[in-house]
Amino acid sequence: MPAATENPIHLARHTLRIADAGRSLSFYQSILGMTLLAERRKNSETHFFLGFVEPGPAKTRGEVEKRKLQQDCLLELVHAPKRAVAEVRKQPDKNEGYWKISISVADLNVARDRLLENGVEVDSPRQVGDIAYLCHFNDPDNYCIELIQHDFLQNHQAEPVDPNFKLGTRPSFLLVTYRVRDAKASLAFYTELMGMRLLSRQTVEARGFTLYFLAYAADELPDPDVEHVGNREWLWQRPFAMVEFQHVWGTEGDADFAYRVDPASGFEGISVVARDMNELRQKLEGDGHKVEVCDDDLLMQTSTAIVKDPDGYPIRLIDNGAAN
Repeated sequence: MPAATENPIHLARHTLRIADAGRSLSFYQSILGMTLLAERRKNSETHFFLGFVEPGPAKTRGEVEKRKLQQDCLLELVHAPKRAVAEVRKQPDKNEGYWKISISVADLNVARDRLLENGVEVDSPRQVGDIAYLCHFNDPDNYCIELIQHDFLQNHQAEPVDPNFKLGTRPSFLLVTYRVRDAKASLAFYTELMGMRLLSRQTVEARGFTLYFLAYAADELPDPDVEHVGNREWLWQRPFAMVEFQHVWGTEGDADFAYRVDPASGFEGISVVARDMNELRQKLEGDGHKVEVCDDDLLMQTSTAIVKDPDGYPIRLIDNGAAN
C-alpha cells in the first residue's frame, strides 16, 4: 500500500510555542532523541523544526534530506520573546482544547526507565482497557507527552535495548491530540474537506468520551471495521503521524460551550502540505470556510494559507506543488 507521505496531502507540522529555547531543545534532543533538522528566524521569532531520524553518523542540518523536511511530520517549536508567555494548563483539563503529543515505542517500560534516569517525572504505566499500554509526562513548558507501546501489556514481549535511541527502542511521532465539541462536524471537516481518513474510533464508555484517529494514509486496516479492537495495536505501530480527537459526550448540545483554542494556550495548530493548495483552498471556501493567505512558509519557501476548523483550531496549508 502507498505510504502516507505519497498522498496529495500529508500532515507536516505540529506547532507549539516555547518560553526557553535552550531548555526545550535540550529536552527534545538529549532526552527524547529528536534531531534539530532546521532553524529559521523571522523578525524576533525563531522557529525550530525537529524530528526523529534514522540512527547513524550525526548529520548537520545541511545534510538532512530535503525530502524529510517536505514529507515527514515535524515538531515545530516557536520561541517568541516579544509575545506573552503561553499559559500551558496541566492535563487533563476539561476546558482546554489542546491535549498532547504521543510518541510510540516498542517497549514502554524501557523508555520510561530512560526518562526517569534523566530526571523526568513520569506517571505509572497502565493498560487502559482495550486501547493501549501508556504513560504520560510533561516537557519544560508543561505540554503533555504520552508514550504508547506498540502492543498491549498482555501481548508484549520484551524488546532488546538499542543504544542508538535515547528511549531505548525506535520512537515514532504518532499523535497530535486535541478535543472537539461536535464530533460529527469535525469529522466532516477533516475527512470530506481536508481529505483525511478515519482509521479508528474508540469509545471509552466509563469516562464518557470517544476517540477518533485520522491520517493521510492508504494503508489497509487489519479489519475494515474502524471500531474493531484488533486494529488498535496495528495503529500504534504506524510510522506516520495522526490526528486524534477526543469528543466528550454532551458538548455538542451546549451552544455556549467552547474549548480554549487561542494562541495563549501555546498550541499554534497543525500544518498540512498539499500538492495543489489552490484546489484545497477552493474546496474549503466553497463550503463556507474563510481561508486567509499568509506569508511564505519559513521552511519550504512557498505560499501558505490559514483556515480554522469547526472549533477554531488553526490549520496552515502549505503549497508543495513546485516540489512535485
